[in-house]
Amino acid sequence: MSLTTAGKAPGPVRFYLACDRMGCRERVSFDLVIAEEPPDRGTDLFGYLLHEAGKAAPYIRDCGWVFIEGGEGYWCPKCSAPASRAPSADRF
Repeated sequence: MSLTTAGKAPGPVRFYLACDRMGCRERVSFDLVIAEEPPDRGTDLFGYLLHEAGKAAPYIRDCGWVFIEGGEGYWCPKCSAPASRAPSADRF
């Protein structure tokens, strides 16, 4: 998992994000203040666990990071650019 956190909402949460593309070592961290409390753990465990990540997703997207479906995870702006995602001759 390339997105981890320190802290709990409501309040300041520090996010650590690493590019999941093989060979890329791009890392970034940022802080967000999340005012909303997570859903109740007993009634919505999934929502409780993903509350902070869900609040950070728009910010991550605005910074140019892309979530690649299918188990690939987050890719940094450089790796998620269309030219870098195309197969190249040196990869074969």
